[in-house]
Amino acid sequence: MIEITAAAANMIKQGLVEGKVVRMFLAAIDSSGASYGLGIGEAEEGDKVFESRGVKVHMSAKDAELLGETIIDYIDDEELGKGFIIRGPEDEVDGCSSCANAGTCDHDHDSCDHDHDSCGHDHGHEGCGCGHS
Repeated sequence: MIEITAAAANMIKQGLVEGKVVRMFLAAIDSSGASYGLGIGEAEEGDKVFESRGVKVHMSAKDAELLGETIIDYIDDEELGKGFIIRGPEDEVDGCSSCANAGTCDHDHDSCDHDHDSCGHDHGHEGCGCGHS
C-alpha cells in the first residue's frame, strides 16, 4: 500500500537512528481526505508495517485503516524547497502525469525507472512526456 521513491528511500535511510523506526501518522482529515506525516519514533505493539525499497514504515493500526495506495517522495527544488511529500496515486505530479508509465515512474526527477523507447506514445525521439527523454 506504500510505495517509496528512490529519492525518498535514500533520504530516509540517511536519517535513520539505531533503535528507532520510521513512523507515518494521520495528521488531519478534511474535505480533501486524510493527510499523513512522517517521523522517527518507537515501534509499538500492533503496528502495521509496510516495506518499500528496503525501508519499513510503521503505522498504528487505527491510522492505517484510512490508508489507500500511497507514494512517499522527496523533493529538492529551488522554488518548492526540500522535504517529503506523501500523496495518493491519483494526485497529479508535475511532468509525469502524461506518461503512459506514470505508475512505474519513480517521480523523483533525478532518475526514471522506465524505458522511454517503449512508453506507448508515438512521438519519435521526444521522450514520453514525463519530463525525461
